[in-house]
Amino acid sequence: MSADRLDGARAEEFLSASAALARDAATSPTWFEPSIRALEAAYTERPLLPAAVLVFDLTALLHGERVLPVTPPGVDAVREALRGYEDHVLARLTADRRWTRLCEAITALPRPLHATAVGLIASQLLQRLGLEHGVGISTGVVRRFAARSPEQVLSAGRLALYDAELAAQLVEGLTLLARAARRTRDLLSDAEVFLVENLAALKTLAARVALTQLAEVAQLVGEQLPARLRGQVFEDGDAPTALEEDSAYPVGGFSSISTSGSMENLVTSELIYMERGDERPDLFDVRFVEGELLYYSRDESVSVRRKRTLSMVFDASLSQWAVMDAGERYQRLVWLFGSVTALVRKLSAWLDTEALRFELIFVVERDEPLLHEEEGVLGLLLREYRERGQVDVLRAESAARAVHDTRARHGGRARVVVFAARFPPGLEGESAPDALVTASGASPRVHWSTPSLDRLETADGALAAWSEVTLQLLDGVLKKC
Repeated sequence: MSADRLDGARAEEFLSASAALARDAATSPTWFEPSIRALEAAYTERPLLPAAVLVFDLTALLHGERVLPVTPPGVDAVREALRGYEDHVLARLTADRRWTRLCEAITALPRPLHATAVGLIASQLLQRLGLEHGVGISTGVVRRFAARSPEQVLSAGRLALYDAELAAQLVEGLTLLARAARRTRDLLSDAEVFLVENLAALKTLAARVALTQLAEVAQLVGEQLPARLRGQVFEDGDAPTALEEDSAYPVGGFSSISTSGSMENLVTSELIYMERGDERPDLFDVRFVEGELLYYSRDESVSVRRKRTLSMVFDASLSQWAVMDAGERYQRLVWLFGSVTALVRKLSAWLDTEALRFELIFVVERDEPLLHEEEGVLGLLLREYRERGQVDVLRAESAARAVHDTRARHGGRARVVVFAARFPPGLEGESAPDALVTASGASPRVHWSTPSLDRLETADGALAAWSEVTLQLLDGVLKKC
């Protein structure tokens, strides 16, 4: 599809025709104005859109409307292209397992951000489909278009569908969308969900791009990791630990019957031994004195869960990894933090019955955190775990100091991994980590304090290399815990 710029009346005809092809709900009085604002946001993100009808439909569908078929007037080619677009784009979008989370995330946003969120989702979808060309329209034209009533727009749009040249543009755009969707495995990813959930906190384009890329890399690496935990043999024992929520995870309860206890725990069937009248003592009194009444006994055992702490230290030298290796889509630093995110998710899923905590420690030089932006984006990506108290984000003056303080806080229960572009000084004795991850060029490597755990990486490509490193860290941490 060639890149066309439309202005004036021709642009308004194109937008009117696109609105006429959209779901009826998108051009209703309720959603017409939000659809135009979402279209303006989409053209702000991407100057070229292959089919503006996508933004109209997303506005209605993301706010809970149903996917209902549309039979537009005009040539048969438009109807056939629209049917393919409905089957391969809209139907697959609404059937995606992330669609419900996406709708809930938009609902939770402040109302002024709804249109921006829809525009961002449309832009992300087109990027995932690999569609760079389309029809360009000035945002000023889109804003003027919003002054028209839905009835005027639909009337003009139905008439414009009989224009052969305009109909050909619409058919080409819809066909490109359907064809690209057929070639794409997933139309949505975790990146879109996290982007919308944190849209209010992402003030700049750079922050949105960083969060999107980190979420995409975390999903890619996570898909390469095994779904289940392999059996492990542990030499140490369990220790009593606090539960996250006593109400959600009750401990104790009536577990047996005995002849000792308090009156409120009396077995109700014992009341049959009470006699009516004033004759005392009765059989109930006799059994009480002789200690033969039965009581429910409560389980007073202590909940026991294995307690683990994994501390990951990010040295200031990692700022040198803000480079993109040849042939890769993401920077080396993005691969690192995406792999860390995948590691946290996978280990939390594997050890969901244990008291597991993560500490992300960023080294600060001269009171200036060199990885400040990455720290903020990683905190947003792991917000769910931070709110549960599983992830803490800390700072330290050096990598050696971070390791030493972690050993002092947790003793032998903590496992410490240091990530650095070069070997930090002072990592010896009590300040020696369990593992050090470095990279020579594009190939990361794990250096274990126990040489028997070292493995030589032979992976080709960043995805395979970082997936292998993440798997090594998971295996090594579990073996040493």
